[in-house]
Amino acid sequence: MPDQPTPSVGRIVRVPMNPTTNNGASEAPAIITRVWNDTTVNVRILADAAPSKDDWRTSLVLVESLAEGDGLCRWNWPGRV
Repeated sequence: MPDQPTPSVGRIVRVPMNPTTNNGASEAPAIITRVWNDTTVNVRILADAAPSKDDWRTSLVLVESLAEGDGLCRWNWPGRV
């Protein structure tokens, strides 16, 4: 993916969410907590809901759009579709 920022600890990214556990929103911001490489990270999610066991995700893969694929193990940069 051209012109992508480099992931680093502390950067904000977007992750998909189940709307029923995120006050109706299908995505949420997350803070990178570990960088494995330019496309794979661990995150702490800042959901619009009470804290839960799903606040952490590991080994998320960068996608161009959160609409790509299914499941919750993907992320992209804010400002992307």
